[in-house]
Amino acid sequence: MKLSTFAIIITILAGAFGLAFIFIPAQVATFYGSSLDTGGLWVSRYFGGALLFLAMIFWSYSSVSPAAKSWPKLLIFSIIYDVIQLTLTTIALLSGVGNSNGWSTVVLYAVLAIGSFYFLGVCKKATPY
Repeated sequence: MKLSTFAIIITILAGAFGLAFIFIPAQVATFYGSSLDTGGLWVSRYFGGALLFLAMIFWSYSSVSPAAKSWPKLLIFSIIYDVIQLTLTTIALLSGVGNSNGWSTVVLYAVLAIGSFYFLGVCKKATPY
């Protein structure tokens, strides 16, 4: 897989979840075995906005060469984000928050972190064009 493909996959995932958290946060929460009050709906929409921002960043990088100096920084920040989300989701699930659908989120963040680690190595080996 190419780095540009990985960026597009992140764009699609972050964009789709971002839109879902903005427009149908109560249904998303129900899928994960939770319910939201008005404050929860508000925070979910903020999270959706942040995910859309992440999608836009990765979309803008989808045509950038792996040799660009900014790629490693973006991938390191992505790893940090993915590990934080993975940890928070795992702690919540082990504490009884949510249902078994939440484990799909844990797997997703783990796969994205592993992918970012892999492409971090690709970027360090890439030569400038």
